[in-house]
Amino acid sequence: MDMVEALFLTPEQRLLTPYYEDEFATLYHGDCREILPLLGQFDLLCTDPPYGKVKGDFDNEWTNRPAMLASCREWLDAMVPCLKSNGTLYWFAWPSLAGRIEALLAENLHVLAHIVWCKPRSSAQTHSPEALRAPAPETERILMAEHYGSDNMARGESGYAAQCEESRRDVFAPIREYLVGELARSGWTREAVNVAWRTKYGGKGGMSAHWFSKSQWAIPTAAHYAWLRDLFNLSGCTAYLRKEYEELRKEYEELRKEYEELRRYFDMRTGDQKTDLWKFPIEMIQYGHPTLKPLALISYIIRLSCRPSGVVLDPFCGSGTTLIAAKSLGRKSVGIEIDERYCRIAAERLAGTTPPLFPAPAAPAKPRQDNLFTEDKNEG
Repeated sequence: MDMVEALFLTPEQRLLTPYYEDEFATLYHGDCREILPLLGQFDLLCTDPPYGKVKGDFDNEWTNRPAMLASCREWLDAMVPCLKSNGTLYWFAWPSLAGRIEALLAENLHVLAHIVWCKPRSSAQTHSPEALRAPAPETERILMAEHYGSDNMARGESGYAAQCEESRRDVFAPIREYLVGELARSGWTREAVNVAWRTKYGGKGGMSAHWFSKSQWAIPTAAHYAWLRDLFNLSGCTAYLRKEYEELRKEYEELRKEYEELRRYFDMRTGDQKTDLWKFPIEMIQYGHPTLKPLALISYIIRLSCRPSGVVLDPFCGSGTTLIAAKSLGRKSVGIEIDERYCRIAAERLAGTTPPLFPAPAAPAKPRQDNLFTEDKNEG
């Protein structure tokens, strides 16, 4: 784009003019609070917001922690609308701040895990004992969150019922609507299904509210799905059967697959780090950014929580590690960075033209992370 064309751009168009773009990655230069409202929704948000002790003018804006937390609230308010109803957020935080930020996240999202990232060969062990007045941090925290109700796990949680219901309606509507359609096509009613349920299983209730309504929806089990199929095909129930019905058109395995594709993605495999204690060595190769995250760690997060067809967002992408990791895994990604210096580094890394600014010295091999990015040998 030349300078003349740029003069006719609207403010929104200027904000959404990529600093760098290729088949997989799009990078914007600007303030995420201005750009995020102009974007769509994403499957995975992975980000490490800037905190007060990091070098650089932007990070020195905070003179106290309340001011920093106020900025975190602004960022979160801008991020939450960008997270799909079945998406996942990973937020990096210092150990001393993680509790406060977790409480902040919980006002908007369901916190799934408080992950402790242990950094083997951390410089913490080199501190002089005389200089320490408390244990030196050798860990960082990663807060994992989803929308309330997006995985059907927050049902009835006080204060969030409306959010739970909205999320379930959005995520599971296609499956629920299929079942409602089959109910109507068979000629049965919800009350008739409940009567048949009580006749077979006893009790005073039924399952219609879970299978056919928006409230407290849940997918039928394989046994219950087979029971519905037999029930809908039952002849001689002229009191309820309105018209000829053949069978539930979808096999249960097909229905279940669709359900899994709609719910929050989580691809844990044999050999993965299955607890909330993760061990990834810090990067020995730096690109000029003071808080560079290991490519292996970010790649692991993306593989776990972004399906191959999904899109990753990093509102504070720094030197572009999140975008590099997504690209290496074949996922599309969008990054935002306010500092043009890091945009330049990220763009050059994405283009594959930047040598490391600080070449790694000769050192023992890094601890091996078994099977983090390989297919499970047990999978067919």
